[in-house]
Amino acid sequence: MLREVESNKKCYVPLVVSIGPYHHGNPELEAVEKLKFKFANQFCLACGDQISINQLYAEVAKVADSAREYYEEGTTTCYDNESFTKMMFLDACFVLQYMYILTTIKPKEEDQLPTMKSYLSAFVWRDLFLLENQIPLLVLEVLLKSRFGDNTELISDFLDLFPRPPEKTSCTNLVKKFVNKSCCDAVKKFVNKSCCDAVKKFVNDHCPGGQTNDKRKLQLDASPHLLDLMSKHLAGLAKPNHKEGTMDESDQWNSYRSVTELEEAGIRFRASKTHCVTDVMFKDHLVYGTMMLPPLFVDDTTKPLLLNLVAYEMSPNGPHDSHITSYIWLMDSLIDHANDVKELRKKGILVNNLGSDEHLATLFNEIADGLVPDPYAYAYAKGKIDTYCRNKCRYWIAESMHKHFSSPWTVLAFLGAIFALALSTGQTYFSAFPRS
Repeated sequence: MLREVESNKKCYVPLVVSIGPYHHGNPELEAVEKLKFKFANQFCLACGDQISINQLYAEVAKVADSAREYYEEGTTTCYDNESFTKMMFLDACFVLQYMYILTTIKPKEEDQLPTMKSYLSAFVWRDLFLLENQIPLLVLEVLLKSRFGDNTELISDFLDLFPRPPEKTSCTNLVKKFVNKSCCDAVKKFVNKSCCDAVKKFVNDHCPGGQTNDKRKLQLDASPHLLDLMSKHLAGLAKPNHKEGTMDESDQWNSYRSVTELEEAGIRFRASKTHCVTDVMFKDHLVYGTMMLPPLFVDDTTKPLLLNLVAYEMSPNGPHDSHITSYIWLMDSLIDHANDVKELRKKGILVNNLGSDEHLATLFNEIADGLVPDPYAYAYAKGKIDTYCRNKCRYWIAESMHKHFSSPWTVLAFLGAIFALALSTGQTYFSAFPRS
């Protein structure tokens, strides 16, 4: 059904590399197919002398039958055990070595790939998150364990490379950056002895080896493939505020308008503190409201990624929730024209690396076409906005302020007029009642 949209057809097909059986053997992907042997050789050499390539291959062969069950019935029948295991082995080595090169600041000379140019590397990133281009994580895990032991941070670090808008420089961000880079068990021990509970919690949450890494490991164990991990990565681990509220509150969203129209009603927009698509909130102040949305970096890989995440959520064996679908639908309801994108760009919510704002507005309108979101998604925030907008008096005041006092020059002109009126009134009074 999703493929029927003409502008989206190419978003589900790999451009440079095939992973798994669905697009294996495509002659247009032959260039990177040859690179897989080089990647596999580098990966095996990095495992050390204690593990041979035959032993690594044997580990993959042990899980090959289980890996077959992840694919659609009948898809792998044309592969015998040896050819299927070989495909899984080469693809897994390629994916892991690619992750290692991208996540390592200064890879060793033998790991550097002058044959893979930057544009090709970007296309590989895109292709690794296609629904029809996945390899079961259990295959990656057996090779990861052979090279890195129980450390699975390679995949987590790879997901962290997902493009994000730069964080605003603040004292908290600087402290967080310092802690992430320099803290160790000794620092944490010192902090736990001498600091307040808030600082203890901050250090324990953000130090390497802390709770965050344990949560990541649990996520990896519960995921079938890389696209599922990205879905969880974008949705975050927590706060199900998208489930709050009632169906009645959620239904009211259909009457809401675009960003520019909501701003006219006195609703301001700010970037959320996290990049999770579930982190959408609304705060009602005395004379205005604030809607917080997660910041998003948009480039050429964004559309294929979002569409494949939607396809995964719609698939029979996909996740029960629809975080990404609901997020796209929300953004589409807020963005009608280029001016809406412009306002979100000003607030740091959108970083447009596509070109024109009109292009980005069209992107969300195309992606959201025909999508059915979770009816409870963001219900709490939407209910708050509905309550805010029902206050007609405040709505009228905000709309008047936006129309007549949106520029500092109009404010100055208004104050000048008041001052001139006051002087004129004073002059008239003293003319009528001069002092004796």
